Amino acid sequence: MTLMVSVSGVRGIVGDSLNPDVIGRWVRALAAILPPGPVVIGRDSRTTGEALSAAATAFFVASGRDVHDVGLVPTPTVQLAVELWHAAGGIILSASHNPGQWNALKFVDHGGSFLSPERFQELVAAHEQNSSPWSEARGYGGMQRRHEEALDAHCAAVLQGLDVARIREAKLKVALECGHGAGGTLLPRVAAELGVDLHVRHEEPNGQLLPNPEPTLETLTKISEEIGPGYAFLAMTDPDADRCGFAIPGTEFLGEEWTLPLVVAHRLSQAKGPVVTNLSTSTRLDVTAERHGVSLHRTPVGEAHVVAGLRELGGLIGGEGNGGVIDPRVHLGRDAAVALAVLCEAEATQVGGLRGLAASFPARIMVKEKLPISENEGKGWEGPLESKLGPAEDRRDGLRWSFPDGFLHVRASNTEPIVRVVAEAETESVARDRIMGARDALENS
Repeated sequence: MTLMVSVSGVRGIVGDSLNPDVIGRWVRALAAILPPGPVVIGRDSRTTGEALSAAATAFFVASGRDVHDVGLVPTPTVQLAVELWHAAGGIILSASHNPGQWNALKFVDHGGSFLSPERFQELVAAHEQNSSPWSEARGYGGMQRRHEEALDAHCAAVLQGLDVARIREAKLKVALECGHGAGGTLLPRVAAELGVDLHVRHEEPNGQLLPNPEPTLETLTKISEEIGPGYAFLAMTDPDADRCGFAIPGTEFLGEEWTLPLVVAHRLSQAKGPVVTNLSTSTRLDVTAERHGVSLHRTPVGEAHVVAGLRELGGLIGGEGNGGVIDPRVHLGRDAAVALAVLCEAEATQVGGLRGLAASFPARIMVKEKLPISENEGKGWEGPLESKLGPAEDRRDGLRWSFPDGFLHVRASNTEPIVRVVAEAETESVARDRIMGARDALENS
């Protein structure tokens, strides 16, 4: 299995392509490109996380860096800690939605955001040179544990700017699926501060991840049926709690692609400003932006690309359609706790709540498919696709075609050895037809 190296980080199967030697080399490279100062390390609940985090800490200390270890926390908690504590950067041990045998290094730059594409290339160059010196004994760094402090700071940041009083008055009843991931360390305490009656499933962050730990439409449908009605909404986090899926049990309003449009629609009812998202996100955002008279900007897939767009444009709100909400009021990173809190505010303050807000969108059905990259190695699949489907309108990240009721986007994944095919249309049959057209072209290439 080849190590997956991209702007989203470095990930692989533990013991196969990811081990302490691999981690050490990447940690030394990061230490070489960061400005002076301490670094922050955190991890999700995977059973390999504690040992691999200890390895990363040792390499940072041996490179002369002081380490603030925040332990088992959501990914955005590490990002926010880097920002608030003015650290030089950090590393998160988390393979996000990948199964439990995977783990990964996510690289945080000074300021608290993931490395930009340009900074990531600096990291790759430093990794290839592998020439950063070890520190002498007197220059070794130290390590400090700051778990509760980091979580308290994150919770406080999420609550800022919210109408907490109205949320408490609404006495909301919400269901939350943590899937034994890192979300269980933070989201319940955020909900408690908001006065939400929270029913939590699999809260303990013991790393025994669900068979499908990603908050997909299929997973949310199953969980929604299991918990039944009686809740304002259901939220589900991925293992490192930077993404939040959404469902209103008993309705068609469910799936990870609903979270960001609902959050964006709510924020645009409060303030105006540019919206930034990626090329694979639902066109519900186009509709929302047009209604509120603001611009929508699309970037290649990946949090770093969306964050770069938000920085450049001074964006009001942004994120990715996989349930990743980025609210610059809190920090420039995807954050499931932010998504949960803003959804609660929308439920408490919008006319008709989230159900009414969701009903205001036109019909959109999204279908997603994964194809093993071994069938389409390299970039040879792009030519056959355009031969069959015509020239793509956007080639910044794979190939994307726009339609009045949606789009088709085909791209190589940053996090798995697959090609992702995403189609959206007014009806499921049309979306599946678009998927089949891409599949036929790929399989016959």
